[in-house]
Amino acid sequence: MDRHMERSDIGEPVLTAVMPVYNGEKHLKEALESIGKIQYKGLEVILIDDSSSDNSGSICREYAKQDRRVRYIRQENQGVAASRNRGLAIARGKYVCFWDQDDIVIGKGLFALLKKMQRESAQMGMCSTRRLIGNKAGDYEKIQEGVFHGGEVQKGLLYPLLFRGYRYDFLKSENYFYGSIWKCIFRKDFISQNRIRFQSFLHYEDDWLFLTKALCRAQKAVTISEAGYCWRVHDASESHKKVYMENLPQRYKSFDKHVLTYLQQEIGDTEIINEFRKVNLCEHYVELYRNAGNARGAAECKECRKSMEQYLRETDYKRQLPGKKQLKTSAYRRQAILKSLQYGGINVTFFTSRICDWLEAWVNHMQWLACWERKCKLK
Repeated sequence: MDRHMERSDIGEPVLTAVMPVYNGEKHLKEALESIGKIQYKGLEVILIDDSSSDNSGSICREYAKQDRRVRYIRQENQGVAASRNRGLAIARGKYVCFWDQDDIVIGKGLFALLKKMQRESAQMGMCSTRRLIGNKAGDYEKIQEGVFHGGEVQKGLLYPLLFRGYRYDFLKSENYFYGSIWKCIFRKDFISQNRIRFQSFLHYEDDWLFLTKALCRAQKAVTISEAGYCWRVHDASESHKKVYMENLPQRYKSFDKHVLTYLQQEIGDTEIINEFRKVNLCEHYVELYRNAGNARGAAECKECRKSMEQYLRETDYKRQLPGKKQLKTSAYRRQAILKSLQYGGINVTFFTSRICDWLEAWVNHMQWLACWERKCKLK
């Protein structure tokens, strides 16, 4: 047994929650307190400390001592994907889920989802989520009540994820959600049998890859409209860190090759695949410009612009831009960047992106405005 592991002496758990931890002392206590409020003996929580240098390890050890359902492991720094895979490998529950160190778990919604999965013998389930900015919480991901069988899983859940923010005739579902893994519960044997694991190409897309693979393979899934999780927005969160990623165009090439391989195997409709290619590239263009805004120093900025221009031309960006016609009007940043690319060109769009960065930062610090923007997206 790992010398850093503190085992629980309770019976076999029903649900295992895996939580990677890395230098999260600021919000970790509140996250663990939300878990502690869940009065469910069948819960197992595995805290994977990825070599934190702050007090996160001490906080985790203390909670493991207080709550027999909590297990604590410290490992050499390997990243969030490796941490989740380790937790998945040692999870003892029949069902498994994945939480982040700075968010709030909503027990009532979470276990409503678990009960529905058990009742329907589902392989996976998804719930709605909320978002916390400062002290104000609002709806974030909107998921309708449903039970999906066979091909319905792809049409009702996979396609809305692949084409989030776009309007297509084949999108019949009103579900609006991201590739985040927090809202999901999976049957562990389903994950094991299909050899689904977390993989890291871009350090923040491992959720999306795991979820899309699961939706490709699932033959029965359930959803509930009730929220079971609340995402905290703050500057230190992975999705909001302003970190420049080197060689992002090359990473996208590797990512796309991997993604298209399994999507082509699982989705028989050529039209769907072709439309996804366009939409996917348009999404890359938007994120490349966002990443460029994080470059620092003349040399880094020059190299970033050079590699971006090469990637845009290699992918023949003007041929992909018609895909933006399907964008919803509420996709503000994507609309601005793609229209700027179409009518202003590559260089003008660097300035457009900077303006978008400034506006997004301003909106996120105006809680009422951020909530209004979210309502527009969920309509």
